[in-house]
This record gives sequence, C-alpha cells and structure tokens, in this order.
Amino acid sequence: MTVPAALGASQIRDAFRRLFPDASNDPVLAFAPGRVNLIGDHIDYCGGSVLPMPIQYGTWVAAAPGGGAGVHARSNRQPPLTLRPGDTAAGQPVGHWGRFVSGAIGVLSGDGVRVPEGLLLYAAGDIPASGLSSSASFSVALLLAIGAVSGQRAEGLALALAAQRIEHEYVGVACGLMDQAAVVLGHAGAALRFDCASRLAEPVALPAGLSIVVADSGVPRTLAGSAYNERRRELDRVAQALALDPATLAVTLPARPSLADRTLARRARHVASEQRRVNDACTALGRGDLKGFGALLNASHASLRDDYEVSCTELDALAETFRSQPGCYGARMTGAGFGGAVVAAMAPDQVDAGSSAAASAHRQRFGTTPRIFVARSHGGARVHG
Repeated sequence: MTVPAALGASQIRDAFRRLFPDASNDPVLAFAPGRVNLIGDHIDYCGGSVLPMPIQYGTWVAAAPGGGAGVHARSNRQPPLTLRPGDTAAGQPVGHWGRFVSGAIGVLSGDGVRVPEGLLLYAAGDIPASGLSSSASFSVALLLAIGAVSGQRAEGLALALAAQRIEHEYVGVACGLMDQAAVVLGHAGAALRFDCASRLAEPVALPAGLSIVVADSGVPRTLAGSAYNERRRELDRVAQALALDPATLAVTLPARPSLADRTLARRARHVASEQRRVNDACTALGRGDLKGFGALLNASHASLRDDYEVSCTELDALAETFRSQPGCYGARMTGAGFGGAVVAAMAPDQVDAGSSAAASAHRQRFGTTPRIFVARSHGGARVHG
C-alpha cells in the first residue's frame, strides 16, 4: 500500500507564507478529517442511524486577515480564486470550490459573525480516495479557520449544521448530516454512531483484531451530478405513499413496505434493512463478533447494489475481490456511490497481502491501480493555534 503521508501543520503554515509573503499576520490553521462510513449509507437524510468514522487524512485551511477587500484563496489542488465583495451571496457563479468559500463566509455572516472584509486563505487536502467526504471536510475546515480569524467559531453540532447549510444553500447538494457529524464529532480510535433524527452521537470502539481498509475504485463521482438528489426525491414519494414523515422514514418504515411501484419498493426495502444492519453492526462490534460484522457489510453492499442502485461495476468487483482474500471479514461500497471507494474489514496481519492481491486483480481487469490504506481515527476537526 503506497499512499502519501498526511499533511502537517508546519507544511501548511510554510505554504501560506510562500503564497502570501506580504501577510501581516500569521495564519490560523484548522484541520477537518475526511470520513469513511462503515455501514448505513443513504439513510442519513431520512432520519436513520449511521456508523461513520473520521480518518487520518482531511483538509487544512490556513486563514488570515487581508489588507484590502475581497478574498484571495489558493489551494494545493484547485486554481487560484478571488472573490469580490458581494460574491458570497448564494447562487453567485464563482466556480465549484468558490461556492464552498463563499458559502462559509455567507453562513458565518448570516449567523452574526463579523468576517473581515479582506481574507487570505490557503486550503490543502490530502484525502487519498474519492467518496470520503472531502466536501464536508472542506466546509468544516473553512468554517473553523474563518471563524477563528473573525474571533468567533461554532463548535459541536452547531458547526456540523453550519457545514450542511453550505452544501444545501451554496453547492446544491441536499445531503444529510452524517458526513458533517462524523467530521466534527468523531472520537479518536472509534467509529461514531450518529442518530440523524435525534442528532445524538456516541463512540463505538473498534475491537482488537480489526483493521478498516479503504480502497479507491478509481471511478470519480460528484453528488450534484449524480442520481443522489433523485434518490432523495424517490424517498419523498415513498413517504407520501405510506403517509409517513420523510424526515424519520428510516425508523418508521415497516420491515416489508408494501408499494405498488417496484422501484419505490426496492428503495424502501434498502432503507428499512440498512437501518437494521446498522443496529446489528454496533452490537456485533460491541461483542467482538468480526465475522458477524463482516457479513453485515456484505449484505449492505448487495442492498445498495440491487435495491438502491447506487453501485457500479468497479465497486462491485473491488468489494468482491476483497471478500475473496484470506482474513477479510466483509467488504462494501461506502459513501453515496456512483463511484468512489470500498471499505473492507480485515484481520491486521492479512492487510498487506490481501490489499496487494486486490490491487493486482483490479489493475488487470480495469487498468487502474486502486489507492489503498488502513483508516485510523485521530478524532474530529480542530483549530491549531
């Protein structure tokens, strides 16, 4: 497994100083991790419980007041960005990553935070795979850094909700709260059980003998350009047909919902069964039942593939290849789907051999080598000085 070392605070601070040599203030640094969802996909936006965990990779944002009006932003992955006063209104055509920057400023300003008229920003991400919530990571890091420069920043659930508003109001993705909650509320060394209806969170310890392996399929995906919003509309139709509240659908759906529309019946079946799998997965981890946990991952993938139809050939093949490796308890696609990554539960002493074999098989079939790493949680988002 060859993935880059995670970025550190000194690298971000040095890059900021090179890009903005005339800055009169040292930057505030904020870091927000990415996340991998162990189980519970596509039930966060209908009130389900989910089981994500933050990872060691994420997004750094360095911020300092600028000398004039407007925002000057630089990134290790995106073209330079300049926002004029007035560009922070929702719907302004400022480009994709500009919508996150303008959204953070707009959300903070709307909450009464006095953001400086001029800002210098440097953003650097090191998440090595698609589908690990880089957007939530970026949103949270922006809010933390700009809020700190402004002398006021949100924390806890309020921070997660503010990041969700950036997605809803500025980016155009009707996402649930799972990603933001995992990024903000995560605990070191643990997954996070998050109830999206009550918004209660609790850590779930990962037992000894379990490694969480993430493998990028090599298929990029963008939520706004995918069927993500279409699936949300379909669940609204399910709720309407069954006279249920769409905000709590995951916990009110009957085990075998009766719907005349076969497509809607499959969507509803996934939601109902995935919620049960999350509950069972938390129980299995608490008991140290790794085989039972792996079987739930496999069942989740089948449901996402067949009932919710958000997988793809590459994800299916990569998950199946991991399952065939010695020491693999189970594997599934993770995240919104339509590309992105696979998560596998493996015995630690089998990770290297299994990952190498899976990468080789994927390369032979699809011509691309997946980036694979062992995910580790160091906790949620934080400000560095």
